Amino acid sequence: MTIRTFAPRVGLLVALSAALLLPASTPWAGTGAVRPGSGYTIAGHPLDDRDPQYTVNDYRTYVIAGCVPKYLPIKGPVGSVWVACNDLDYAKDKVVESRFVSCLEMFPGGVLQGLFIKEVNNRTWESFRFSCRELQADGTVGSRWEKSPFLFNYEKEGTLFETTVPTSRLSIGLYEVYNKLQLRESLLQVGLEHATAEDIHENGVKGQDPQSIQVSPRVPDAFGLGGIAGTHKWECPPGMVVTGAAIGHVPDKKGKHTRPVYLLMECRKLFHG
Repeated sequence: MTIRTFAPRVGLLVALSAALLLPASTPWAGTGAVRPGSGYTIAGHPLDDRDPQYTVNDYRTYVIAGCVPKYLPIKGPVGSVWVACNDLDYAKDKVVESRFVSCLEMFPGGVLQGLFIKEVNNRTWESFRFSCRELQADGTVGSRWEKSPFLFNYEKEGTLFETTVPTSRLSIGLYEVYNKLQLRESLLQVGLEHATAEDIHENGVKGQDPQSIQVSPRVPDAFGLGGIAGTHKWECPPGMVVTGAAIGHVPDKKGKHTRPVYLLMECRKLFHG
């Protein structure tokens, strides 16, 4: 099942004009290099100062993967696959949302490329952060990478799990494994959905999802699920890629660790031309 949780569809931009053909005399012709200004870029439009992580326009939006609290500081309906969920903040458990971090704070064309989870035990986490790389004009990402600040980091020691997207591809969403018998157990195991820049852009112009979608290795280890495991795919709107995140979680009463509830993923428009 593929789910996009924010109701308004992001408007598609008019397709850019055909690429300029370079004469044989130009220094860029026949070199295999990308002509300046003709490659892939990420929309750098500013966020709304009032609620930056909930900014929605034609160039930037967000997707919420997992169990969604009833009360979030946004307007309009927010979806969740759960008909019932006791992680909601009107129940006994209080959901805390981390600070929002964008890869554009680290690189001009920053895209989210990896997740780092320290798990204490089954669906109890010590820490969470992600990594970013810079989009190159040819649609791949650069060799330099940087980890985000911790979105949360607790005291009880856990085991580190990580999953990353190949440098030739860009992340477009989250693949989630959950326990069908435990409605509260969203984000039991996760991987990043990814596709090529060309596929994302060309199908995005048509309002379609990429055709080359793959999933990075799923983490942490989800044990004892057997046939009761269910999956969901939470994807950015067509033509957009993941560029940042915040996470909702429920800390234990002693503040030693926390339980993940949902991941808010920033999605930004991918341009070419």
